[in-house]
Amino acid sequence: MDKIYIKKISEVNEGQLKEFYTNVFKFEKSVLENYKWRYRIGHNNCEPIVLIVNNKICGHAGLIPTDIKLNNIKEKAIWFTDLFIDSNYRSKGYGKLLTEEWMKICPLQITMCNNDSLNLFKKLCWNYNQNFVRKIKIINYLNIFPFIRNLKKKEALVNSVINDLDVNEVKNNNLSKIIELSEHISSGYESCLIRDENWFKWRVLDCPYKKDILIFSNKEEYVIGHLLKKNGFKRLNIIFSTHNINSNIFKLISKWLKINGFDYLAYIDYQTKPVSNFLPTSKSMNFAFFSKNDSKLNTIKNSFKDIQYIDSDIDFI
Repeated sequence: MDKIYIKKISEVNEGQLKEFYTNVFKFEKSVLENYKWRYRIGHNNCEPIVLIVNNKICGHAGLIPTDIKLNNIKEKAIWFTDLFIDSNYRSKGYGKLLTEEWMKICPLQITMCNNDSLNLFKKLCWNYNQNFVRKIKIINYLNIFPFIRNLKKKEALVNSVINDLDVNEVKNNNLSKIIELSEHISSGYESCLIRDENWFKWRVLDCPYKKDILIFSNKEEYVIGHLLKKNGFKRLNIIFSTHNINSNIFKLISKWLKINGFDYLAYIDYQTKPVSNFLPTSKSMNFAFFSKNDSKLNTIKNSFKDIQYIDSDIDFI
């Protein structure tokens, strides 16, 4: 008979855990060595759990603890991330078992998930909507074609200047301005995600790939961008913005990206009208949430309109 345990990751041998993360989630070295950052270990005494069968990690339910404001009251919540069940143990109820145990960690749960996970959450009476859309703005249409990408001899230097657009590395002074502005904007909402000084310190200043993060600013508008290169494409994830995606700063950023050889930028937008997932530039996202308190559940359902790449694990999965 199989010996089955569910444990916190702090109760698992670290070498065994890192081997699991390397083989299953393909964590890059910077994230692997900082997996405690990934799961914000130490905040609100929450941490991921694993399913162990016969001394082997066969399942994982990750989380990121956070704070949210519901009707002007601060509440603890957790993002559901990195759900995995070994192929040899699927369709046996282990995913449901692990998720139910995970749901005991904190009474408020939220996630941006794929369709497979959503099907599981539906069985557990989670609510969901598809009001958030991942959008892509193509900067360099010609580079879509592989033979043109292969003609590129070298990478463009990220040093070109656009008038009225300041581009800087992450520093305490420019991040402090973003924190102050973000807190001012959120103070006008009765219900929202809380992104305070401690949150920004964890998510940006302590980020293992901070060297690839830039802060763009124009007057009193700020954008935090993550520079990436994958499959021959150079892209910018807009992970946080203090203003609407249609504001003037995005036009300036698009110009900067084009001059510096980037192919596209990606961001999340709030949109209640359905989008066609057949379009490569737009894709609906599943926002799922659970609470046994109907009032809190309805507040999350109706009031959360500002989820960005910087939230949950959307930027680094």
